[in-house]
Amino acid sequence: MDINLKRESYKILQTVKDNSIEECVEADFSLPEYMPEILRIIKSVAQPKVNSCKAVGERVTVDGECELRMIYTAEDGCIYSFTQSRPFTRHCENNVFNNATDINCEASVSYVNCRATSTKRAEIKAGIVIKINAFLEETEEIISIEDACIERKCVPVRAMSLGCKKTRSFSMSDTVSLSAPCAFIVTSRASAVCTEIKKISNKIMVKGDAVVEICYVNANDKSCTESIRHTLPINQILEFDGMEESFTGNVTLNVTALDVMLKNEQDGVGGSFDIGISIDASALMWEEKELVVINDAYAVGSCVDLKKQSMLFFTPLDEIRDTYIFREDFQVSGEGISKVMGSTCELTNVTAKKENELLIVSANLSLSVLIKDASGSISNINKILDVKYERKADYEDVDIFCLPKLNVFSLDCAAKGNNDIDVRAEINVSASVFGKLYIDGVTDITESENQPVRNSNAITVYFPEESESLWSIARRYNTTVNAIAEENGLEGETTENLKVVFIPAV
Repeated sequence: MDINLKRESYKILQTVKDNSIEECVEADFSLPEYMPEILRIIKSVAQPKVNSCKAVGERVTVDGECELRMIYTAEDGCIYSFTQSRPFTRHCENNVFNNATDINCEASVSYVNCRATSTKRAEIKAGIVIKINAFLEETEEIISIEDACIERKCVPVRAMSLGCKKTRSFSMSDTVSLSAPCAFIVTSRASAVCTEIKKISNKIMVKGDAVVEICYVNANDKSCTESIRHTLPINQILEFDGMEESFTGNVTLNVTALDVMLKNEQDGVGGSFDIGISIDASALMWEEKELVVINDAYAVGSCVDLKKQSMLFFTPLDEIRDTYIFREDFQVSGEGISKVMGSTCELTNVTAKKENELLIVSANLSLSVLIKDASGSISNINKILDVKYERKADYEDVDIFCLPKLNVFSLDCAAKGNNDIDVRAEINVSASVFGKLYIDGVTDITESENQPVRNSNAITVYFPEESESLWSIARRYNTTVNAIAEENGLEGETTENLKVVFIPAV
């Protein structure tokens, strides 16, 4: 008996996130003659930048640099900063990299310490954590049979097959003029959000915004800081291999590098910033398919061998494109806050889970706030706040697959009373939520070497168990469900209320 099988490919996305490498960067600061002596170090900053992430075989190489900055006060009560950059190269080996369809990385700071070794010298050391995310494409073969002699038990599935998972990089630059001249940069941060995509063949037009926030020392009064927020519109056409216009999905943006250069006009004072941003655009696209999975099968009048395995399918549940306003206040010790001079933040440990009737996206907001107290003393406060975005989930008892992306689009910190700081952050939330559906599916059917001896009886009398399925009886006796149903006048799928079943030969 020749069995004619047709096969249809269904692709799923697997993620491998546990590839982390650490890098230690350090520098010895020796202040130039024109800068005053260190009275007190109030803040140290490490800002890592990823310049490239390349995979060759089982090895990924990450090249970048880390900007180390010391912010201190001098005898005159003013704020000064000094900066040096240190390059780094790190390797990570894993056999999954060899088969990955997409690899990207993110660099974050685990710690940064700075201490003065003299009035004109300091040591700074920072730990960088480089997380390498690998995405694997796995293919399931969904078979179908046109042979009328083979009975099939099928499960219809509406599922999302992976269409494209690729990352492309691009850069942007701009110059922004300042209302108050700059002496030193204190902190800078950038985020990017995709607001619209348009698919054109194997290209995607990406529109959105990149926002840069910079805190700097006012050159006219070095005891004061200024803050600016500058928006760069994003309008990029990027090529993604394997993309088709029929795919659905989205693009997420991640800032991998930010460069802010002070344009000096005279006496070390700058009236504008040159801004450069490097952004990774990650496209995750899906193809919706109506599939019929064979759960069980047998041949009428003969025997076949089945190969079965557990198959994973992603079913569409929710598409999130939202803006979440995070607000919280916390108390600080000391003589009271007279002014918040600057703030910056970083989101880490982003996770998603379903709990009761809610989808919860959680993260840690690592906050750094520069303040001046009632006595005029300047200090820096570090605080980790828990962010929790909740959304009603109308899908119960479902194991979910979700890769959430959070971006802090704007951050505002203000003094509230004497010892409280009010934090307000506008956080962009984007995520595709899928349900995980596992089905034991038949992947191959072949004719068995052990063929049964045909029963010549026209009718077999069978005493079923309570509510036994017609499928199990028909499979056991190599007949059809329809034949048993017609012989016994049954309309359902079970032998409910029947004590005897007559099984006709086929």
